[in-house]
Amino acid sequence: MFESGSIIYGLFQLKNETKNKYAIVLHNDNGNFIITTFTTSQPRSSVASPEHGANPKGKGNFKSYVFKANIPIGTKPDGTDFSFSFDTTVVPDYGVASSSIQDFQKKASNLVKICDLYKKEYEDLIYTLYKCEDLDDEMYPIFEKVLQEICE
Repeated sequence: MFESGSIIYGLFQLKNETKNKYAIVLHNDNGNFIITTFTTSQPRSSVASPEHGANPKGKGNFKSYVFKANIPIGTKPDGTDFSFSFDTTVVPDYGVASSSIQDFQKKASNLVKICDLYKKEYEDLIYTLYKCEDLDDEMYPIFEKVLQEICE
């Protein structure tokens, strides 16, 4: 369930509320440590009409990664395609966190694996976050290592 590129859904205890959320496993160190991020359906892409993928379009200085509605982004456990039914955004300043799997599970209930991102979708997401200036400095070396492993 906690493989890099997996999307998980469940009831999460957030700072001020308990809410059903999607979380994406950005990295798993093959042990007990994971980096995850929450998605949001709020318009946080930094552009008026975001496109699927890195936003704004261009090289570097990305602010978000958008999964456009009804575009397949991964494979469900039953082998069928998965897409969000609404535009869904990942931003580096919302819910990117590192923790042990045990601590992650303590803040959630009813977790289910929704899908595994397609390899290209996962690579593009990691690269976009790596190129976001709003990403916490401690995440850069981890994402750099992930990107190097992908390229090998």
